[in-house]
Amino acid sequence: MSTSRYIARLMGPLLLTLGLGMVFGLAASPGTYMTMMKQFAGEPSFVFVVGMLALVAGLAIVNAHNVWVGDWRVIITILGWLAVIRGILSLLFPVRLHGVAERVLADPTAPTIGAVITIVLGALLTWVGYEHLWAQKPAPAAKPAARAARTRAASARKAAKRAPARKSRARKRKRS
Repeated sequence: MSTSRYIARLMGPLLLTLGLGMVFGLAASPGTYMTMMKQFAGEPSFVFVVGMLALVAGLAIVNAHNVWVGDWRVIITILGWLAVIRGILSLLFPVRLHGVAERVLADPTAPTIGAVITIVLGALLTWVGYEHLWAQKPAPAAKPAARAARTRAASARKAAKRAPARKSRARKRKRS
C-alpha cells in the first residue's frame, strides 16, 4: 500500500466522522454545541496543547508525504502543511488564536461551513484510501488438480530443456 493511501485511510474516516459529529451536534442542539466549541477555543492552555498535537501530526504527514502533484494526493500534503502552520501558531500565539476563534464562532454559519468542508474532505480521502479494496475482484482459487497439472507441465518443460545437453555429453564420451 502506498503512503498516500495509508494516510488517506487514517485521515479520511477521522475527518468524515468529525464533520458528521459537527453537523449532528449543530442540528441536535445548536446552542449547546456552540457553547462547547467556544469553551474549547476559549482556553489558551487547551489551544497550546492542541497546537502540540497539530504540529506533531503535521510534521509526521509532511515528512512521510510531501507530494506536490496534480491529483488527490496533494490534499494530504496541504492538510499536513496546514497542521504544521496551525501547530506553530497555536504554540507561539495561543491567546491571539483564542481571539480569532471567538470571532469565527460569532458567525453562526462558520461552524456549518467548516463541517461541510470537513465532510467533503473526509469522504474524498476515505473513498480514495479504501477504493482499491472493493474495486478489485478476487482471483478465482485454482483447483488442486489444475495446479498439479501446471506443476507437472513446468517440470516437463525444464526436463526437456536439459535433455539435449545430456545427449551431447554422452556423444562426446563415446567418441573419446
